[in-house]
Parts: sequence; structure tokens; C-alpha cells
Amino acid sequence: MRYSEAKVKKFTNRKLYERLTLLNNEKSPDTRSIMVILSEIAQRDPAEYEAGKIEAEVEKSKRHTVMESTDILYLEIKYNEDYLAKPESETDPYERKLRLAKLEMVQKELGRRTK
Repeated sequence: MRYSEAKVKKFTNRKLYERLTLLNNEKSPDTRSIMVILSEIAQRDPAEYEAGKIEAEVEKSKRHTVMESTDILYLEIKYNEDYLAKPESETDPYERKLRLAKLEMVQKELGRRTK
């Protein structure tokens, strides 16, 4: 699909990330559309774009989380908590934010199941 500058300006940060990922995963990606999306990302606030990117990643994980068994969810919580327990100097700031968001999402799903 081709994207024009006017259309891309209306996208949320999350949608920009999702569309860029889709285009990059195509066998023969439309380089013009990729360049339009990348130029729009460059014009936006990096912190807001990162938040949209994390939101998209968490939503993608949520689709898989709702199908997992409860035991797997406990393991995923432990995995994320172990990562977050490391000193901040040893971890990537983006990865910390992503894992914190995923941890909250998994805990909500687990809470929903155990009510």
C-alpha cells in the first residue's frame, strides 16, 4: 500500500510504527512509502513515538498472552521482574519501559483470570 504525506500526518505514533513494520516485512517494500513514514517519524517527538511503539508491542504481546496457560503467565511475570530487578545501568532504557508495560499487561490478564 502506498502512503502519502497527508495521510501519514494523520497517523498516531502507534500506527506509524505498525505501518513501518508491515512495509519492512514485505518481500518488495515500497521504498517511497517507507521514506514518507520515516520523515514523519523524524518530525515527531521521540518520546511520544517511543510510547506509541511500546503500546503497539504490548498490544501484539497481549494477543498471545490471552491464549497462554496460567503457568506460562507466572513464568513471564518472573522473567520480566528479574530483568527489571537489574540495575538500570546494566539494561537498555527502552527495553525496561517495554518490559514494565508487558509486566503490567500480564498481571492484569492474570488478575482477570484468578478473580
